[in-house]
Amino acid sequence: MDVQRWQAAAVPWWVTKVGLVGGWVVAFYFAASANEVPCTTAHPCVPDPTFSLAVVPLLATPLLLLFGRVLTGCAMGVVFGALDIVLDGSAAANVAFGLHAGACAIVAAWTLRSRADQHAAAGATLVSLPDMPPQRGVLRIIAVLLVIFGFLTFVQYDLTNGEIEGHVARASRVEAEVVEIKNGYEVWVELPDRQRTGLEPTAPETYRVGDTVPVLEDGSWVRMANEPEDVTWWLTLGGAAVFLAIMLAARERRRRALWTGPVKAIRLQAHPVGPRRILLRHNKADIATVATLADLGLEEPLYHDTDQFGRVWRGEEDPPVQLDPAEILVAGEWHHGGQVALLVEGEVVATSTLSRVRPRHTVHSAHLPGEPVTAGAPVDLPHAMWPGDRRRSEGVLLLLGAAGAMIALKYYPDLIILGFVGVQCVLSAVNRFQPLLRLDHRGVSLYTGIWTYRVPWSQLHGVRRSGPQLMLAFGPHGDVITTPHLPDGQAGEKLMWARARSMIADHAGDRVSRRLNVSVLVGLAYALLFLLI
Repeated sequence: MDVQRWQAAAVPWWVTKVGLVGGWVVAFYFAASANEVPCTTAHPCVPDPTFSLAVVPLLATPLLLLFGRVLTGCAMGVVFGALDIVLDGSAAANVAFGLHAGACAIVAAWTLRSRADQHAAAGATLVSLPDMPPQRGVLRIIAVLLVIFGFLTFVQYDLTNGEIEGHVARASRVEAEVVEIKNGYEVWVELPDRQRTGLEPTAPETYRVGDTVPVLEDGSWVRMANEPEDVTWWLTLGGAAVFLAIMLAARERRRRALWTGPVKAIRLQAHPVGPRRILLRHNKADIATVATLADLGLEEPLYHDTDQFGRVWRGEEDPPVQLDPAEILVAGEWHHGGQVALLVEGEVVATSTLSRVRPRHTVHSAHLPGEPVTAGAPVDLPHAMWPGDRRRSEGVLLLLGAAGAMIALKYYPDLIILGFVGVQCVLSAVNRFQPLLRLDHRGVSLYTGIWTYRVPWSQLHGVRRSGPQLMLAFGPHGDVITTPHLPDGQAGEKLMWARARSMIADHAGDRVSRRLNVSVLVGLAYALLFLLI
């Protein structure tokens, strides 16, 4: 296997997850901004069943690209670009999604070429998989259920739409007067017979008390004449279910196709790097990762128990000798996103998808990071370790950014992206005004971006220093958290002193707990305020 050529042939991850997804966001923004045409009697907003089905590839495009389904995502981008040109009368939307469809087509062609190059660089060894392909499992059942669900939603749409058409055929067209606007989105009108009813138009801000609007009345059934009732979302829901079923069926077909003939195979080293995830290496070079449904038991545990891991983490014992990793035969589609089978001693133990190697922290590794920290500096408990002036200054700037995003949204409500930017600024700002660590007689509190961990001293294995950062290992599984830059150069020694002091007491029953950080609640409050203005 030519490892360097195989890796160089791959399409960079940012091309799809940043370039194409970002382009889709820009195209969607321009299309949404250009289509703000009010519904009038002369030009009513008539539901479009065909475009409702086209929403499926529209929404599927970014989701598929984000989750690594590059070719399918690009295909959906091209399909929607063509449908938008045919169905949408907006020139801006046509140009935006047309350009995005062109970019998707280029990336799809690049991906096909890349996969061919990776396949050629993977060598020439071919094998035939033993035995018969595995029985069709739960994916087939899910696909069938999705098809049934999609069929039922289509039936529901037909029934509901038929009922609406019956009301429209019997309805009388009358003029109603706007008498009240509630909650900013509900418009109440009064009919000539003094009947009052609430309606929810697409643009409620364009209505004023005293305005006259045409409505269709069939007894208690009242709808605006310029905005017929739209139930085409049933079609979107059903189309999405059928599309997902097709994807699952296609994936199952690709998996079973590995048994139809000889497939390319390479013998690689397998390193477990997490729960049911394996890193594949060839001549000390990282190749790909695969996920399995169960632990394959390819590697003996490096440590006998958590206590041994803690002693090694604190530097009290030498790391154990790391044995040579197990080797497995990986056969199938040798490119990123390809379906492969994992063989151990001639038997297929799992099928999976080749994924890119991403930076991951391997907790139980013999090559531990940083240097162990020993107890040194006494500290009065309770004690909090706060961020430095630089992080506080960053917090002030982030709060100003969140306030600016809120003000900008008031004047430009269509820029929804400002809301996400504002929430992120609030989350980051709150974290910069919190203590990084808080020590007391019973344990240490670790404040992260989303979670706050409460670790009893009996569950803290130790601290290791890597530059200005500390790495704390805790819990029965040896979880590791890396702190931000700590301005206190003795922070690690203070932590270990407090641990040594508190370990005199017996707190064996204490457990690690986790709760949401207050920054998440503040972010939700900011998002709620954004929705209310």
